[in-house]
Amino acid sequence: MPPRASLLTMLFHSRLIFLAMAVALASNTAAAPKTRSAYGKPNVLFIIADDLRDYTGWLGGHPQSVTPNMDRLAKLGMRFTNAHCNYALCNPSRTSLMTGMLPSSSGVFGNEQDWRRSVQITGKPTLPEYFKQQGFLTAAAGKIFHANHGGPEGRLTGWHGGRRGFEQDAAWDQRFPSAGVQIPDLPVHTGQNFNGLNIWHWDWGGIPVEDEETDDGQVVAFAADFLGKKQKKPFFFALGLYRPHSPWYVPQKYFDALPLDSIKLPEVKADDLDDLPATAKPGKGGHHAEIVEKNLWKEAVRAYLANVAFCDAMLGRVLEAVEKGPNAKNTIIVFTSDHGWYFGEKQMWHKGKLWEPTTRVPLTIYAPELTKPDSKSSQPVALIDLYPTLCDLVKMAKPEHLDGSSLKPLLRDPTAKRDKPAITCMGGGKNAGYAARDERWRYIRYSDGSEELYDHPNDPHEWTNLAMKAEHAAEKTRLAAFFPQEFKSAVRPASEVVVAASPAGSADLVLKIGDEISAAEAPKLQGRGVFINAAFEFDPAIDQDSTLLTHGDVQSGYALHFVASEPTLTVFAKGKATTISCAPCEKGRINIRAMIDHAGAISIAVPGHSEFIGVAPFDQGFPQEPKSGIAAGQSFGILKAAQYPNSTPFDGIVHRLNLTILPPVAATAPSH
Repeated sequence: MPPRASLLTMLFHSRLIFLAMAVALASNTAAAPKTRSAYGKPNVLFIIADDLRDYTGWLGGHPQSVTPNMDRLAKLGMRFTNAHCNYALCNPSRTSLMTGMLPSSSGVFGNEQDWRRSVQITGKPTLPEYFKQQGFLTAAAGKIFHANHGGPEGRLTGWHGGRRGFEQDAAWDQRFPSAGVQIPDLPVHTGQNFNGLNIWHWDWGGIPVEDEETDDGQVVAFAADFLGKKQKKPFFFALGLYRPHSPWYVPQKYFDALPLDSIKLPEVKADDLDDLPATAKPGKGGHHAEIVEKNLWKEAVRAYLANVAFCDAMLGRVLEAVEKGPNAKNTIIVFTSDHGWYFGEKQMWHKGKLWEPTTRVPLTIYAPELTKPDSKSSQPVALIDLYPTLCDLVKMAKPEHLDGSSLKPLLRDPTAKRDKPAITCMGGGKNAGYAARDERWRYIRYSDGSEELYDHPNDPHEWTNLAMKAEHAAEKTRLAAFFPQEFKSAVRPASEVVVAASPAGSADLVLKIGDEISAAEAPKLQGRGVFINAAFEFDPAIDQDSTLLTHGDVQSGYALHFVASEPTLTVFAKGKATTISCAPCEKGRINIRAMIDHAGAISIAVPGHSEFIGVAPFDQGFPQEPKSGIAAGQSFGILKAAQYPNSTPFDGIVHRLNLTILPPVAATAPSH
């Protein structure tokens, strides 16, 4: 252990910092926004399907799409044939849509990034939260914010999100399947390996269950019941249809309706990658070669089409409930998707990148007494535009933080024009690239300056990159002017977290969940130990495998986390891990103290509960300076997914997360 004087100094500094933090929090607490009355306003039914590209009948993306209900809804009001997501990945796309902020404004660009911790979003109401503040009854069923199936165990959290995901509990008055849970448990969990690819998140096959027993079937039953009743006040109802997100498990009849031999593959060009910049080409680990080699291309397309048909059937039940219920004449209906999907175009599968198959999404809006039946617009629009549009449609003032523009002028006049393209982002920070899509062109510019340009009326498959043609320079300049000039950070600057060393040589950090400090900005770790003092609200149903704090890498670093509700300290040195744990914690407020000493001891304690002491894998402090920095509440950080597949960001309220990096060994050695 360190000398008594050093330890007392360290604890004194920690207490001072904690008191200062408490005073600051008390002085900055804002009054809760007042709820207004929504009397007389129309209802809103917002429906979002997951991973649904242009494979709908009305968009014509695939000739074998079976989507009579999507087509019927499209003809009720306006269909947008040139609608695009703002990020072709689930979490950043949904975060952008639900906050009304571009990824460059929120700083959210990864699936593992908890949008709720972004300093750019803090204090700005999400779409349902704002409707709730304005007096609407808010209800939701299914996936609205980022979440997933919960892996082979159907877990509530873990496996890249879990069935809770990054839910915003405060946004909803009613929630199905239950408060704090977005997705019902799947009747057949993923990982069955029906397709033989042995990819946990991507499998397909018919399952022996009825529609009503599926996760989407349960969600739709709740929605139909809600929509079939007269509510006491106007409502904002958000419905998330999980299909056609993988695993593509739907009742067998949807597969049987699509004979495998009849399936048509998308048109692709053998040398399509030849004119792409190096940064745009698919990297290693893609699935195209394996799909072709195992003759699974038709099977994959068939499975997706079967899931689209299932999604359409679920939508049909919802529309029937609206039409037969008391809300038909006064309910705005929006139907869309979070992003598209690739089926071998440019040798890509799944999502991501900045090309048409993954940025283009179905979007239809029906607004009673405003939209004209069977109307359409080919103007470039984006999901970022839905927040201001819905505010306009219910005649509600728009929050100041919105980046999008209302679509109401287009809904009122199908011949109206827009003077700006739809913007899609990929990557983040200094690595952010963008695509601008207008009626004719798609212009892509990557972070390294490389480019792509496609003339859509003459090249709908984006096979010929025209970016190097001098005659198109003006078009590139015009479209580039709409790209964000800055990609803001979702985390606090390190200067607000890292303070000067104390007189004793220690570095005291008062952290918040979501903080990230690079290795260059973090206090030095080599030859030093650490002391962690944390207090938080723990819920084992949500946080049983969560991470509070990570620092460094497997050569020199540590993690304070939970494994099956056990507070765990894992110390890494030269590629080897040493782990100690306390007894499992129950729900409630938890205090934890953990120490990694210079002299070869490690300890973790939950005062009044349990304590464990072990031997560190070094005896003179951490063996080297790590290449990674500090992350508070990150999904994995130093922990590897292979060993910790259920690692999630800590989800609860954190009262205190103080980190003291002890003075170097030389500074604490006794004098002679």
